[in-house]
Amino acid sequence: MNSKLPIAFAAATAMAALAQQPNPAATAATQAKDTTMQIDALLADSRAFYLATADGDQPKLRPLGAHHAVGGKVWLGVGEFKDVYRQLAANPKCEVVALQPDGMKWLRWTGRAAFAEGAEREKLEEIFLESAPGLRKIYDKKPGHRMMCFTLENGRAELVPLMTPGEIITDETGGAWDKTFPLSDKVTHRKVEFRNRYGITLSADIYKPKAEGDSRKFPAIAVSGPFGAVKEQSSGLYAQHLAERGFIAVAFDPSFTGESGGTPRRMASPDINTEDFLAAVDFLSNRDDVDPKKIGILGICGFGGMAVNAAALDTRIKATVAMTMYDMTKVTREGYFGSSDTTAQRMEARRAMAAQRTEDFRNGTYKRAGGVVDPLPEDAPWFVKDYYAYYKTPRGYHKRSGNSNDGWNVTGCQSFLNMPLLSYAHEIATPVLLIHGEKAHSRYFSEYAFEKMTGISVKGESARAGNKELLIIPGASHVDLYDDVAGAIPYDKIETFFRENLK
Repeated sequence: MNSKLPIAFAAATAMAALAQQPNPAATAATQAKDTTMQIDALLADSRAFYLATADGDQPKLRPLGAHHAVGGKVWLGVGEFKDVYRQLAANPKCEVVALQPDGMKWLRWTGRAAFAEGAEREKLEEIFLESAPGLRKIYDKKPGHRMMCFTLENGRAELVPLMTPGEIITDETGGAWDKTFPLSDKVTHRKVEFRNRYGITLSADIYKPKAEGDSRKFPAIAVSGPFGAVKEQSSGLYAQHLAERGFIAVAFDPSFTGESGGTPRRMASPDINTEDFLAAVDFLSNRDDVDPKKIGILGICGFGGMAVNAAALDTRIKATVAMTMYDMTKVTREGYFGSSDTTAQRMEARRAMAAQRTEDFRNGTYKRAGGVVDPLPEDAPWFVKDYYAYYKTPRGYHKRSGNSNDGWNVTGCQSFLNMPLLSYAHEIATPVLLIHGEKAHSRYFSEYAFEKMTGISVKGESARAGNKELLIIPGASHVDLYDDVAGAIPYDKIETFFRENLK
């Protein structure tokens, strides 16, 4: 999807997973106790840990040593007379980091400092001073010399290995369902993070079939796209449907996008975004509940092209589905339907990108290209109206989606001008299923990819050659395969494809 396409406001809510459990109050209390003790133990194991605060626009870091688990919370202590207390009072956002003794993993605990008051403050202060009598010489309980005890509210604690995927211990950062589709009662959902080989942390939602006590190793699917969307939109919906059908599925935000890391924001790269799929395979391969020999990927729109490229690179990927695919390098260097496929037109695009880079450097910011055009002109092409109907209305709008808001950086896709994405598609040995709508303006991208893989040219009809298949959905548009509104997504076909090829 090009950079001219984004969406207006929406809010999709669903019951939190906790509310679906038999005894949510008891379960929540047990989980809170368990995570409190785990955080307290990790702090104790580290001997010295570190607290990061902000002093205006200047980050500050210092070691701490004292902590206690009391009343179901982990408490830390700082001096009332110290700068750190002033900093936390002005800006309670902070982070605690504790490197573990083996040097191979560390605790990252992030949240807002909430200080104890009244009788609770008196009780906690005495606990801290009793455990370390030498502190009484410093903290004599006189005004200005008190031990100020605080915990982290709306906290998120992660145990992060240096190289392998991280484990989220607890996430109390709201827990509100923020997807554009309702939560299914047939799956469990949680947030996870993992890093790609460039060190960028990718944020993801993992969906798993709801089966208490099930210790099986599941087949797993990594899902991403469309290009410019976030995991709360189409990719999360696909992942949830796959989980309902017995797969573990992880929907991730690509680098520079949504809740994932990478700066500057709203950049794209055929290399890094292909790597994002490979990093998701790294993550799934190391989960105890996943069979590492049964991993597939599913890409939507521009990430359909990235998925096919990933399949050509990573032999761990046993099966690939590309939905309503775009080849972002092809459309960037040639325009739609070859409308700007000349040397002179590409040179003009290069000049414009070069000029924009100079301006961005001068301004210290990156100019955004804009998402889906809004307001929508009456004479807009029908496929742009199709994008608008998804990204700019409650149907699919999301606040973190570039397409729903101000789009990519103008220079975000610069590298696509020189890089054919599917150069080695013909060498993919594993099964690939391309699915596209008959009426989609973008259908020719899937037809092109099928020809690259098989040498067979087809137009507007389904085809199969060996383990490569092109499935055309009658009457469907590009956006009809984004969600369930049109009822056009062939979930049964996708399930059958993965079941037959992930075994």
